[in-house]
Amino acid sequence: MIKLQTYSLNNLLLTKEVLSSYVNNFWSDVFSQITDHSNKHLLLMCKVEFDNPSLGQRSLANLRKVNFSDKDLFIDYLIQRLGILTESYTTQSIKNLTFTYVIKNGLTVDNQKYLEDHTLSLNSTHNFNNLNLPISMNPEDYGTIISDSFVQTKGESFHRFIVENGNKIYQIDRTLDNNINYVTIKGNIKVSWIDTVISVNESIDSQAFRRDIGKSSIVFINGEVVLKKKLLNAKPFVKLQVEKAVTFDFVTMDIETVKSNDGKLQPYLISAFNGSNYITSYGNIVNGVIDQKELFNSFMLQLLTFISKWRKIALTVYAHNLSSFDGVFLMKHLLPFGKVEPLIHNGKIISIKLTLSIKGYKGRTILFKDSYLLLPVSLRKLCDAFNILIPKAHFPFLLNDIFYKGVFPAFNYWTGVSLDEYLSLSKQFKGLTWSFKDEATKYCIHLR
Repeated sequence: MIKLQTYSLNNLLLTKEVLSSYVNNFWSDVFSQITDHSNKHLLLMCKVEFDNPSLGQRSLANLRKVNFSDKDLFIDYLIQRLGILTESYTTQSIKNLTFTYVIKNGLTVDNQKYLEDHTLSLNSTHNFNNLNLPISMNPEDYGTIISDSFVQTKGESFHRFIVENGNKIYQIDRTLDNNINYVTIKGNIKVSWIDTVISVNESIDSQAFRRDIGKSSIVFINGEVVLKKKLLNAKPFVKLQVEKAVTFDFVTMDIETVKSNDGKLQPYLISAFNGSNYITSYGNIVNGVIDQKELFNSFMLQLLTFISKWRKIALTVYAHNLSSFDGVFLMKHLLPFGKVEPLIHNGKIISIKLTLSIKGYKGRTILFKDSYLLLPVSLRKLCDAFNILIPKAHFPFLLNDIFYKGVFPAFNYWTGVSLDEYLSLSKQFKGLTWSFKDEATKYCIHLR
């Protein structure tokens, strides 16, 4: 039975000291707890999970047989492996270190040569299109050499080996400096690749080469895959056409809310702008609450007038914060007008597609989108960024009487307004009646 023991490294770098410490922890936490560990061994593999999701999880070394007494040998083996592998193991922070193991009966007797000699590897073949290809620059590792000669082709001399292995015949053309092998499988299979020696740390006796096969480039060190690249198909860049005229085939909208007596938010005003005309829908109080159905129906019927009768493209409506606020209120009130198809990602509404089924507009589409996903800042900051001459106004959001008319609302109803700003705003209404409906409508229109 395969078991796992995972340690969180809290984004540490994988140094020799860190690696040694966690192997010791594993021996103490797991191996020493195994009943009669003096007569058992482990099949043990060590993997690292990088903090960078794009790097994922990688094996630090091959599966190895270890006895309880082999702890120091195994630590040294992993440290040597760490020195051989790519820089990502030591320069990228590590999230988790996982030991995968299987408990086996008896002591292993052939483990030390694989722990002491780091040039030995359990991996001897590389799978490509269901073919097991030898991982070696040595022609003798491919099978039995049945022919050995010097040839000259394309103006270059090669040492050509013909190697037989079962039903496969390999032709290996090796450059005279022994640094490049051009390998071809003869017969019906038609597979070829190029193996090229690459330099590694001279203090480590190892075989390292790059295999270019198909659209892949793979680097092997001592039979281990330490780097893999693949060429992916991509469409060429296409020159974009510049629009010569500004299009207004979209609408911006906003929903304003107040708190009900039970503390819940309820919409009372909806406004929209298509670049030239405004529409607004204002709520009515029925039995002490705002009539939501009438509010949204009124808005939708006005919105339909923005749909062109000559052009068949969808009408796109942008609402700032549709994904987490406006869309929640809007979606259920769209059902009487046609088929509603929300696009939701990670619990947030990305867009809402409404295919109309009402008379005169059947089959036409309205697509509601979140402008905050395109411009992720507040509307007030957007006014500054785009040099809007009429900036976003202020409003007493803590006042919940949507039909209030009277003196200018007290300072405690305003949020995000300094006392000086409040006094300046109040002077504008000196001797005048302040109307919630009128000011809310103006505030909402200024956002468009």
